[in-house]
Order: sequence, then structure tokens, then C-alpha cells
Amino acid sequence: MDTSNLKIDLIEQDPTCYGLLKKVITRRWSNISLAEAEGPIRHNTSNIFLLNKGLDESIASLERIELGNAIYYFDPLRNVEWETIEDVACKRIQSFCETGTEFLIFLFTSDWFLGRDALAPLPETIDETKWDKSQQATVLEADRLFGSKVWRKYVLTSDTMENRQKQLVTFYRFRLHRWFRYVLPLPFRPKEKQLFHLILSSNYEAGVKVTKDFYDTMTGNPLYLPGIAPSQKAYSCFQKNHPELIINLGRKRPVEWKILWRTIKYHEEGICDYGCRDFQDIEQDTQLVKTAIEWLYEKDYLKELPELSAWGGQIKQYRLNWRTVKKSLNIDPPAELKPVTSEEFVKIQWRKVLEAFEARRGVE
Repeated sequence: MDTSNLKIDLIEQDPTCYGLLKKVITRRWSNISLAEAEGPIRHNTSNIFLLNKGLDESIASLERIELGNAIYYFDPLRNVEWETIEDVACKRIQSFCETGTEFLIFLFTSDWFLGRDALAPLPETIDETKWDKSQQATVLEADRLFGSKVWRKYVLTSDTMENRQKQLVTFYRFRLHRWFRYVLPLPFRPKEKQLFHLILSSNYEAGVKVTKDFYDTMTGNPLYLPGIAPSQKAYSCFQKNHPELIINLGRKRPVEWKILWRTIKYHEEGICDYGCRDFQDIEQDTQLVKTAIEWLYEKDYLKELPELSAWGGQIKQYRLNWRTVKKSLNIDPPAELKPVTSEEFVKIQWRKVLEAFEARRGVE
């Protein structure tokens, strides 16, 4: 894969964490010059930019870089304020779901409910009169995380901690859809009861799919691979339900099916619109793609999404209606991602080593 145009900007204000970051880079990528990576931006040809500064100051410095494709990894001591997300996104993403920019955001999910250091757990009620001062401070900090107060009615409840955590991640995902077509929260559980998410936000479906498959492989989650046999069975059902699309096509498959199957197999959350980059490989005529999507919507394979993006309703977006997909094609949605503990992760990796060893012995 050609990554010559990829630039990575690493911002870490804490001196200790910054030192650890440099050690990791030296250990994993010894060919990278740290002196160049953290030196004057105008002389940096490494495409890795290390900044030991505050976030606002660092973002201002990075504006001087002629960035091509870029990944922004937000790994805060506590949380990234929504104002910062907006500031970076609006400068990088100039048109609807423009590719070339991806965010990786570290979210300390369980800390909001268990507390950590000076951060008190969120209250279990939306009634402000029942909050103490420490809870008030946490709620206000969460307001800055989401950039609004709407989240409160979904998270500040007496529901189980597990469900409240899901609601927090779901609403944060909803907010990130303002700039990104695909938002993929990857869960990790370093210790019992602890949970954090690494959230990938992108407008490029293939990159999200590859990342999710890698995560699944490394953590023992089942890969979502509806392969050749399910595809043929599903297409047979599709033919039976919509014979009018097959007339005069011979062995060719209709655009409507190709778009539907591509969305099922590759698109995170089953989200699509006529601007999706991979649809160009199916049909270069944008009007034909748009017509096919509208047909899928009329047949209830897709549901129209509310206006989430920063560009309002400029382009209609849709999500798979899994009820129809299951009923008509007998295809299930991907399973919910399950986090693994550090101990489970080690066991999974050792199992893979043993399986590879046994496979090699069988060949010999």
C-alpha cells in the first residue's frame, strides 16, 4: 500500500507520556528520525510530526503543514472537548464526507461512571437539584465532551452501568457523524469493570472495513464475512423478489443489488449515500447510483437518516433496514463487538501461535 502521502501528527502535552510515546516510536519504527519529527515543521520530511505542546497551540502549528491524507489521534488525559473536534474537522473537511482525514479518539468510557482521580461518577438522575458539586463538575465536563446538553437525558438515568455506557458511546458516535460517514467504536477492557473505546471516524469505507477486520482478528471477535455462498443464496432471493430488475441482464447483476451487497458487506452501520467512494467502482454514473439507492429505499432495504452532517440535507444519507434484509435475504447484521481483557488477549494470541505451529507441523 502506498502511504507516501500519509502524514501523522502526534500531539502529547504531558512530559511523561510524551517520553513514552517517543520510546514506542523508536522501538517500533527505528527508521524514523525523532530529531526531525519533533524539529522545525518546515524542515520535516518524515511525515511524522511530534508536538509536545497544548492542543490549541499544536493545531495552530499544524496549519502551516501542507497535509495530504492525515490521521488525527486524540489521546487525552481525560477527554477531548467537542470544540476542538469541530475546529480541526471544519479546517480539514471542506465538502460533504470528503476523504483524506481520519480521527482516532480515545474515550475513557467507564471513567465517566466509576470516576477517576478528581473526576466524580456521573449522577444517575437528570434532576440538577440532586447533584453534589463534584457531580456538577463532571456533568459540565461531559457537556464539553459532547458540545451540547442533549446527551444528559440519555445517560443520566438509573439504568445499569452497562446500558448507560452504551448510551454514552452511541450519542458520541451520533455527534461524530456530523463530519464523518463512518464512526467505529472499538472497545477494550484492560481490567475488570474498566472499559474504553478507540473510536475511528472516517469517510472511506475500505479503511474502516480493514481496521475492523484487524480488530476482530486480534481480539477473537467473529469476522463479518458474508462470503460467496451467502451472497449467491441472498442473490437468488433478490432475483425471486425483484424479477423486473433481471430482464435482459444475462449473467450481469443489477446495480441495485451490487450497491445493496456492497453496503451489507463493507459499510459500517450499513450507512450509504450516492457519494460513497466504493460505489464508483460499481457504476461511475452518479445519477444511476442515486436512482438505485432511491429504489432500495422505496423497497424498504434502506431507511433515510436524519440530517446529521455539517452540510445539512445536501446529500441524503441512508442506513440498512436490517429487518427487511433479514426477512428478504436471510442475512443477519454484524455481531456486537465484545471487548477482551488483557489476559484474554494474551490467550488469544498464544492460541494463534499454537494453531500456526500445528499447521506448519501438518505441512511438514
